[in-house]
Amino acid sequence: MDSVLFFYLTAIGYFISFVFYLLHLIGEPKGAVKTMSMGLGITATASVPWILKQTAWGTLATWSTAVTVIFGTVAMVLRTIELAHVSEYWTLPVTNTYETLVFFSWAIPLVYLFLERRYKIKVIGVMATGLAFIAVALASSPLISAEVRPLVPALQSYWLKLHVLFTLGGEAFFAIAFGASLLFLVLQRRASVETLKLLDNVSYKSIAIGFPLFTLGGIVFGAVWAQHAWGRYWGWDPKETWMLISWFIYALYLHVRVKWGWRDAKTAWLAVLGFIVCMFTWWGVNFLLSGLHSYG
Repeated sequence: MDSVLFFYLTAIGYFISFVFYLLHLIGEPKGAVKTMSMGLGITATASVPWILKQTAWGTLATWSTAVTVIFGTVAMVLRTIELAHVSEYWTLPVTNTYETLVFFSWAIPLVYLFLERRYKIKVIGVMATGLAFIAVALASSPLISAEVRPLVPALQSYWLKLHVLFTLGGEAFFAIAFGASLLFLVLQRRASVETLKLLDNVSYKSIAIGFPLFTLGGIVFGAVWAQHAWGRYWGWDPKETWMLISWFIYALYLHVRVKWGWRDAKTAWLAVLGFIVCMFTWWGVNFLLSGLHSYG
């Protein structure tokens, strides 16, 4: 068995999970009203926020996603072994467009499952598994070569692995923030204040975790790898320039939220914009602008 087969299985798994999360999103909640004891035999009822609703579809979606992440983990291990066989150099599969896509498709649901367990919010799973499916489906399409090739000298660096792992890890958290913020903007005129506050909080916490990872990977480790590969820490390559723009957007998000107290739609739009710019940095720069980051 090779890694490509397992990546195909993850594409199927994430699509199934996406359908389950979609059914959860539109389904009727179980136990929408809970009873609380007030003491002295007095009880009161309180409605459970829509965003925290529980359905059978939601339970299936979580288990389906977890199993698919396991398939993805197996695929990543097999790809690592395949790379070692052709290049005699052990490295994680993050060295070209195909590998970064499948790694991203593995990282987003992994981050999402952590946040789902922490905040008990399943509705964002639609965005998380949808983005993961798009990434792995694109990697599995004829547009992207899955061929395992020997690594060029510039890619035989541990700094490269740290650069890509931390950058994509940060962007996986940004993807969850993007999903939460997009849901916020769609629901802002219909959902309860409590629901919107929970979405806003998940977006903020995701960016607060992802930003240090993105900073280390994209700016710090990226500069060190650039010195190793090209003999300079910074050269205003198009990829470097757009990564800096992405960094400034998320830095602005955290600044206006913490220092100026911005909330709700204003910060949601910043989170959406930041993720779009990150994706342009990854894809748009590769295909529209020429530069040194063209190994994929």
